[in-house]
Amino acid sequence: MHERREKEYVIKLKKGSFSAFDHLFSVYKERLYAFAIGYLKIEEDAKELVQDVFVKVWEHRHQLDEGKSFNSYLFTIAKNTILNYFRKKANEQTYIEYIKQHTGLSVSPVEENIEFSELQKKAQDLVEHLPPRQREIYRLSREKGLPNEEIARNLHISKKTVENQITLAMKYLREKLGEGSLIVLLFITLFY
Repeated sequence: MHERREKEYVIKLKKGSFSAFDHLFSVYKERLYAFAIGYLKIEEDAKELVQDVFVKVWEHRHQLDEGKSFNSYLFTIAKNTILNYFRKKANEQTYIEYIKQHTGLSVSPVEENIEFSELQKKAQDLVEHLPPRQREIYRLSREKGLPNEEIARNLHISKKTVENQITLAMKYLREKLGEGSLIVLLFITLFY
């Protein structure tokens, strides 16, 4: 992207423009994915990393400096996200091994059902606190199972806007439910 045009999009993004966000996402997502897959080697993890990077861009859009390279900013976030990914994986694996070796504890099916029910109730409560449009898009996607294209058509918005709103909702749920827990990550991945 031409530097001057990129600067215009960054200025619009700082002001909260969804269309500028969508445009920058379209321009950079493939390059960012190629960068991520080179390190992570797992397609789903690389896709999630791309989403996480753009969620961070959106959340910190007010801090963007249009005088600096957006490309550099994006790849700095990606690099830090990859480092955190590897730290987290190492910590999870260490914790799992420790539990296996030192506790001998196992969770009964009854305990699993109680935990699942509590997570489900908490997730439903959190969905109620999403912004109205984001909640509507999220429910059409997750509860009704509609594809993103159909949601976009029904709501007269772009498919990218649908994807971005779902990404933001998922990020919110992960943060509020406790992203560090493996059971929570599995719950969100499989059921939410």
